Amino acid sequence: MTVLALRPPVSLARTELRHGTGPWAAAVIAAVVASNLFVQRYRLGDNWTDAQQMLRHFGVLIGGPMALASGCWQGGREHRCGAGELFASAARTPLARALAACLPAVLWPVCGYLLPAVVTLGAIWPYAGFGQPSWSMVFQDVVTFGALGALGFAVGGALRWRMAAPLLGLVGFVALGFTRTADGSVKWLTPAAYGFEERPVWAFGLLCAVWMAGLAVCAMLAGHARRRAVALVPLLAAVVAASLLCRGGDDLWRHVPAASAQVCGSGTPVVCVRAEHASALPAVQAVVARIDARLDGVPGAPVRYREGGSPETAPPREVRFELYGGLFRSRLGDGEMLHRDLAYFVASRGCPYRYTDRPGNPAAENAALSWLGVERPIAAEAETQAAERLRALPAEQRRAWLGRYLRAVLSCDTGTVKAP
Repeated sequence: MTVLALRPPVSLARTELRHGTGPWAAAVIAAVVASNLFVQRYRLGDNWTDAQQMLRHFGVLIGGPMALASGCWQGGREHRCGAGELFASAARTPLARALAACLPAVLWPVCGYLLPAVVTLGAIWPYAGFGQPSWSMVFQDVVTFGALGALGFAVGGALRWRMAAPLLGLVGFVALGFTRTADGSVKWLTPAAYGFEERPVWAFGLLCAVWMAGLAVCAMLAGHARRRAVALVPLLAAVVAASLLCRGGDDLWRHVPAASAQVCGSGTPVVCVRAEHASALPAVQAVVARIDARLDGVPGAPVRYREGGSPETAPPREVRFELYGGLFRSRLGDGEMLHRDLAYFVASRGCPYRYTDRPGNPAAENAALSWLGVERPIAAEAETQAAERLRALPAEQRRAWLGRYLRAVLSCDTGTVKAP
């Protein structure tokens, strides 16, 4: 053990990286993050914002506590081996020994996160319709994993308890999850925070990196430096970064207007999606074609389908929708969900929720939904019979009835239309 302590720094670091639990920790982190991303692959989206939000959610929120636990186990190695006094008698300073021993706790979790992150971003790259990844978020995540490993190492060196590692991982998971969903500015202090449909400015990643790295360096210096007062310097930097995040965290995220610009296809009806979802346009057009085929020749049928915007402010004959089912590799995660959403909007426009003083017509609405290919799981007998009668009508009479019904939907007054 003394010989190991006197070896050159590069050789010592190489030995530390090859042995211990570091490689196993990296493999576990990579496997857990990758498996969660694979299960939720259709929620990744073909845009950088959604993909990096999912990476942060599963990477930092799940992999971060594992980095803490791995670092804590590495930090308690001397206590478990009973080699504390032997290492203390070596020529190297306690801080130099701690830095060499901490290297696996810092680098291996970073590698465990980077592997699924690179694969995920690489899979999105050919299909992303707009922009580029936020490299500041990637930088912040890398610093976060290294800092969490160092924090765990410092805790493991201070606590001589074998159960400290799993307990610290559990505490870290609860803390990350709680602060991420907290109200107010506290949520920006967690490395798992992100803004919905927004991208951070470069200063956000830098401040988060200083905040996390400052805490880790402070913990290492406080536990192993001969002059522990120097730990106040990184602690001060961390406090300053945290105060700036709390004061201006909301202002450090920006909505990118160009990402919401409409990209439209040719033909009638016109189908438009956001620029960041441009690769999904053919798939959305295929779903719209199913609706349009059932409304062929119907007066008042929609002539435009647009992603985004409030349904309540949609112009006549325009359908608003959202890709709630997600998309991946230009394929819709749930095409049937989009089909149902479009059919319900055409058949009701959300009128029962906006106008309570005008009676609806469940039988007529169910008949229209059934003709558009959506069957309600629970329908009254009268509603089922109305749908059957509509299907049995001659084509001209069916188109005439659908035209009257669609006009009534525009005024949210379907109660005036008699069911088939």
